Amino acid sequence: MTISSTQLVDDSFKVINKISGARNENETLINLDNLKGSTNESEISIANVYYEIEGTGKVQLLFENTQEDDEFTMLGIDNYGLKPSEQKIKGTGDITIKTDANVDKFSLMLECHKEIGFSNGWFSNITNYRWYLWC
Repeated sequence: MTISSTQLVDDSFKVINKISGARNENETLINLDNLKGSTNESEISIANVYYEIEGTGKVQLLFENTQEDDEFTMLGIDNYGLKPSEQKIKGTGDITIKTDANVDKFSLMLECHKEIGFSNGWFSNITNYRWYLWC
C-alpha cells in the first residue's frame, strides 16, 4: 500500500495533512518547497499529531537533517502536542515518514507550524519584525 496524503490546510501559520499507509513506507510527507510562502530559509515544527497505528510496529516522523531530538516515534493510538508538557518538535528540512514491517496500517493527522523563513505573513521576515519593534 502506498501512502495517501491529503493537505487540508496551508495558511500563513500552519499546515495540516491527513495521512494513511501501511508497512515498509519511506516517503517525504511535507516538502518545504511546496508550501505557500516558502523560501530557502523556511523551517517548520511538528505541533500536533493524532495517530492510530495498527499492528506491533512503529511509525516515525523524521526531519530531513535528522538528529535524535528531531524525530517522533508513534505506537498504538494516541495524540501528541496538546498537553502543556509536550513541546513542538523542531528540525530542519522536509518531513519524512518511515514505517517498519510490523505496521499493518496507520492513519494520522499532522499539524506543523511555520516557524521562520516564510514570506506570507505579518512577521514573515526579519524586515517586518524590525519595523514592528521600531514603531
